[in-house]
Amino acid sequence: MGDFTMNNQEFYWGQQGDQADPNQGYYNQDYNQFQNQELEFNATGNFDTTAYANFPPQIYTPEFGAEAKGANEFDEPPLLEELEIYPDRILEKVLAVLNPLRAHSLADDAEYLTKDADLAGPISFCLLLAVCLFMSENKAQFGYIYGISMTSCVLMYFLLTLMTPTSGTFTLSTVASILGYCLIPVVGLSFLGLFFRLSGMLGIILAAVIVLWSSFSASRLFIAVSGDKQQQPLIAYPCALVYGVYILLVLF
Repeated sequence: MGDFTMNNQEFYWGQQGDQADPNQGYYNQDYNQFQNQELEFNATGNFDTTAYANFPPQIYTPEFGAEAKGANEFDEPPLLEELEIYPDRILEKVLAVLNPLRAHSLADDAEYLTKDADLAGPISFCLLLAVCLFMSENKAQFGYIYGISMTSCVLMYFLLTLMTPTSGTFTLSTVASILGYCLIPVVGLSFLGLFFRLSGMLGIILAAVIVLWSSFSASRLFIAVSGDKQQQPLIAYPCALVYGVYILLVLF
């Protein structure tokens, strides 16, 4: 009886094992095929590289990423150029205004004046003038300087456009840049007004000299853009009116 029970159990578990793994022969066949392929690859020792021949070398070259990263870091422009502030241009135009009688320079080149006409210098000089007037307890403050500057730039732009036969010679940014840089003598006079009284005869003489100085510098830069030197007296007259308004703010 015991032998019959053990034989039945062995027969039962044998059938269960056969039923639980019906694909054993299939898996063994795949495994044997994989082993055969691996043995063939190891036996020949050859590897097909034609599939990778068309890839560029930078994809699998480890130094390519580092070189590209370093090139991008060093190719970035300086911060001042990103803000469109050019110190060399500002210095050249300041020297041209301070010495209007000097020989030909970069400031007398039309392309140099019209290309990338920066407004960083004029805005700085307008702010300095407003600060000096504020510190001297003058009634004129930032609003007056802003209004006069905008009005004078727009009027001078229309006037110069009518005086030049070629359209597009002057732009509003070019006119604002030249008028702003030629404001340097007026800023210097307002700085002297912090220490001396300019309401006397000496102040009036200095004011007349400053008006002539600024108007002559501005007219020289304007005719450098237009190319017609015969129009310098005609351009200097409205420039003198503009800087005369600024001088009145400084004196009174």
